[in-house]
Amino acid sequence: MRNGRASEHGPLIVFGATGDVGSATALEASKRGAKVWLAMRNPDKAIDGITKEQEQQGDFERIQADLTDPESIKKAVRQSGANAAFIYHAFGMNGAVQALKEAGIEYVVFLSSFSIGPGQDLRQIPPSELIPYVHAQVEIALEDTEMAHTALRPAYFATNGIRMNLDKSVKPYKARNVAPDLRADCITPNDIGRVGGAVLVKRPSSASKEFIYLCGPQLLTSDEQWDILNKVLGQNVEVVHEGPEDHRGFLIRKGLPPPLADYLISSTTDVTVGSWYPDNLLGEWVANIKKYSGYEPTTFEEFAKTQDLA
Repeated sequence: MRNGRASEHGPLIVFGATGDVGSATALEASKRGAKVWLAMRNPDKAIDGITKEQEQQGDFERIQADLTDPESIKKAVRQSGANAAFIYHAFGMNGAVQALKEAGIEYVVFLSSFSIGPGQDLRQIPPSELIPYVHAQVEIALEDTEMAHTALRPAYFATNGIRMNLDKSVKPYKARNVAPDLRADCITPNDIGRVGGAVLVKRPSSASKEFIYLCGPQLLTSDEQWDILNKVLGQNVEVVHEGPEDHRGFLIRKGLPPPLADYLISSTTDVTVGSWYPDNLLGEWVANIKKYSGYEPTTFEEFAKTQDLA
């Protein structure tokens, strides 16, 4: 193996390596000495989160695989020789978890969701609760196959405001917000990936199943987030507060399926300010970033410096 490096688990395979969290997971696992296979639908695709230099210097290898195609999963895992994998939820991934087990994966780190509450019965989450439901189905499949796994349950991504609410169809740009009073923690995908890579290389415990809640270090309203982004980036994006129907239409025009748009709106408007974050647990969930990765949580100001609204 290049540079004589070896992971605790031997080679690792990261599905979704082109995504923000997947690429950060792969980089962190490589930094910790692992041979990392980058499982991608299109192995020729550029990876925004990993530079060519990083890919050349690290112990990386690309391989074709698709979480919605069980046979491609089996082929990729067997070729890689990996027995640990990082996965995320993808619509249509029925059979993916079983394929991982049949191919020899013994341990999985799954990018789950904070919307699954502590102690919540996974099997009692109704399909109408779209995001917790689809992530719960993957956690259930992992339980049923009896594979050891760690479910990462991060809260509100720092990238959400830009990716979901920024309206580039007008000049100057506008940020459209349906829940102006809601305060969100703004965890960065890089922090999530650092934790993911750390626990993929070395399991946190010998438990067959564990979950790790992750939160960013600041609770900010959308207006506060955009104040920071505008200042750091020298922009003048105006935040527009709009009602649920207008916002629903906007999200659908951006390409979100109507059920997902409906869930996102209800999950942000049908809650009281701060109710996402229990006072007795928020500090622990923020501290989990350093506890598991060794890095201090990234502030929203630091995150803003890495963004480009063009």
